[in-house]
Amino acid sequence: MSMNNETNGSLDGPADYKLNLTNPDDCNYFGSQSIFSTNWFRGIIYFVYSTVFVVALTGNGLVCYVVHSSPRMKTVTNFFIVNLALGDILIALFCVPTSSISTLILQYWPFGPELCPTVIYLQAVSVLVSAYTLVAISIDRYIAIMWPLKPRLSKRQAQLLILAVWMLAMVISLPIAIVSKLFQPSIQYKRCNQYICIEVWPSLENRYYYSIALLVLQYVIPITVLVFTYTSIAIMVWGKRPPGEAENIRDQRMARSKRKMVKMMVTVVIVFTVCWLPFNILNLIMDNNETLGSWTWFPFVWMILHWLAMSHSCYNPVIYCWMNARFRTGFITAIGHLPGTHRLLRRERRDNYNASLDIPLTEI
Repeated sequence: MSMNNETNGSLDGPADYKLNLTNPDDCNYFGSQSIFSTNWFRGIIYFVYSTVFVVALTGNGLVCYVVHSSPRMKTVTNFFIVNLALGDILIALFCVPTSSISTLILQYWPFGPELCPTVIYLQAVSVLVSAYTLVAISIDRYIAIMWPLKPRLSKRQAQLLILAVWMLAMVISLPIAIVSKLFQPSIQYKRCNQYICIEVWPSLENRYYYSIALLVLQYVIPITVLVFTYTSIAIMVWGKRPPGEAENIRDQRMARSKRKMVKMMVTVVIVFTVCWLPFNILNLIMDNNETLGSWTWFPFVWMILHWLAMSHSCYNPVIYCWMNARFRTGFITAIGHLPGTHRLLRRERRDNYNASLDIPLTEI
């Protein structure tokens, strides 16, 4: 029976059977021969992953609060944005702490057999939910801008679409939940009664074909749709008007708001791609080159790309705060009880006075 160290969207990483990181004589201290066991390196791991954990939970929690607490923020686009936030919260809660502790600190799985398939499954689901939610937003914006007279997606329809996104993601990820289990890769693990959490596939072919299918479903198809829709939208909203065609003030404001929306969502798509694609390409390479794990610098490459993927869960709130005045005001209002924020809120409201003359991008 062959073993998959990590498939697209799953969690296991540089374990000793693959990367030869550990040779433990003491069952209470794995990794005694590895730089991963040094105090300074573990300090770095704790700091960078804890930062992602705190920022992701705080930022995405604020996104959900701002949309829930303000009636004018309860738009179709913002429902999708909340769905992105929920997927990122899942990553922060279940994947960031467990993967960093088990793979990079302890180098064994301490969380029990039930959490092993659950954590790996939830990561795959969350990535698919993010990808398909971005696609749903882009198609909704594409229809609204390219065919403005067509009926808009209702809030009820948006909620049903979000439910369909989750169901599709759960079905596609189901094989990962089935094959993920605890495994003892070496005699040291057996002697110490310790395990790692990996995907155990019936054959190399099964592992390879599922990895390819998941890469296509997670990235190739969504990114193709996103490139087409946002390119078409950009051509429309940045296109030149025919000579002599008049444009009233409302048209100008609408065009400005559309451009802001396009810039924000394209930024979200680029960040998603940059964060997740390198890590999943690395995993695909690992599936087809088992000697890669013996490369001296591979543990560091894996750690950097894994952290980059996990850190995606905290970037979207920063993008919304930076590029959307209403989210920015909502964030500042939510933390308004902290010292020094009252002055910031007054200044933000003054800055937003002129911006309020535009058509809100969340309502386009």
